[in-house]
Amino acid sequence: MFCREQAVQLHRDRARFDAAGARLAFVGNGTAMFARTFQEDYGLDEPVLVDPTRRVYKALGFGRLTLASLVSPRQLLAAARALAAGFVQGRTQGDAQQLGGVLVVKPGGEILYRYRSEFAGDHPKHDDVLAALG
Repeated sequence: MFCREQAVQLHRDRARFDAAGARLAFVGNGTAMFARTFQEDYGLDEPVLVDPTRRVYKALGFGRLTLASLVSPRQLLAAARALAAGFVQGRTQGDAQQLGGVLVVKPGGEILYRYRSEFAGDHPKHDDVLAALG
């Protein structure tokens, strides 16, 4: 539910990213079929890439969901926020314990901004991401 929430929120705010010269892309750890379905179900026209081996997640130091984070107050508040916005947990694709994050990457590969989620539903503010674009 949280990856859906974040992708849709970024997609809805895309005009701000476009104005800053950025292009959005999403990475999931499911299959290519899941990526196509994800795009269709949520009306996303941004690329959805897949990393079922989770090599990219590991290389970037993205964490994993733990029992402690799953029952933390911050996690529960994030779940309430997502549910209130109409996002529900659907069929899980890929590794459900893999936490994500947000990167701002310059052409050529230089990482300008890296946000590693500490718990499921932990998303950076779009203003912070946009500030990294300069």
